[in-house]
Order: sequence, then structure tokens, then C-alpha cells
Amino acid sequence: MTAARQPSERVRRGIVALFYLGLLFMAGIALGVDWLCGDWGRFRLGALNAAIGTTLTVGGLALVSWSVRIQYTLGQGTPAPVAATLRLVTTGPYRCTGNPMTLGALALYLGIGLAVGSGSVLALTVIVFSFLLAHIHRHETRELTGRFGSDYLAYKASTPFLIPRCRGWVVR
Repeated sequence: MTAARQPSERVRRGIVALFYLGLLFMAGIALGVDWLCGDWGRFRLGALNAAIGTTLTVGGLALVSWSVRIQYTLGQGTPAPVAATLRLVTTGPYRCTGNPMTLGALALYLGIGLAVGSGSVLALTVIVFSFLLAHIHRHETRELTGRFGSDYLAYKASTPFLIPRCRGWVVR
């Protein structure tokens, strides 16, 4: 394991701000896809569209925010590889899933698709996240094993990659 240089507080805050701008930009793209596709793939479930979509969107954003906060405070890093965490984070949402930030982002964009009743946004989200998850799995295993060694391998063996499993779950 090599010692990483800790980025300044200002740099870390800037990276986190850019991360959230990226989430907002991608939400704009999702809404743009919905607009471009018009009624193609449209479905209307009445109040269920808004109820389920809003719940997923807000819940996803909350999970992303919690994950970023835990990385920032306990891990002393950010979601960006240029200012990666200095400590392996295994508490908070990371106690139940190895990728809570990705799970939250997936819920957020699926929620947007459901809220606007857009099959095209849902399809695009599933396609993009399928590729993203394959990349994350390959890259993350190699990179985190290099940084945290056997501690990460033990965490990986006991924690699901994406779908949470929470036993004895405590919010910290």
C-alpha cells in the first residue's frame, strides 16, 4: 500500500461541488432525452408516477449525499480518483453495500424517469448503469486492492457489490 497525499480542504470541496454539478448535468440530460423522445415510450400511472418517482429521486439523492459525506469525513477524500479516500470506509451506507453512491445515483435517475413517465429515460439509465457498473467492478477491485490490500479484500468478501444487505445496521 502506498501513502496517498491528502488534498487540501479547498480542493476537496471543489471536487465535491463539481461532482454535484455533474449529477445535475446528467439529470438535465435525462430530461432532455425525455423531451427529445416525446411520447415515444411514455407511460402514465397517474399519481404513482410522481409518488414513486419522487421517492426514488429524493432517496437516491440522500444516499449519494450520505455516501459523499462519509467519504469526505471518514475517508478524507472525494468520489473523484484525483482526490480518492485515504482510508477504507466500511461504515454508514458502506456497511450495507460496496457502492452506495452508485446505487443512489441509479435510484435518482430511475426516479426521474418514473416521475416523468419516460420509458426512454428508464431504458437509457439501465443501459448506462450496466456499463458503468461493469467498469466500476473491474476498476474498483484493482484500485482499492492496491491501496488497501487485505483490508479491502475482506470488506469486499463480506459486503455486496450493489444490492444492500443490512444486518445489525446502525447509522453513524
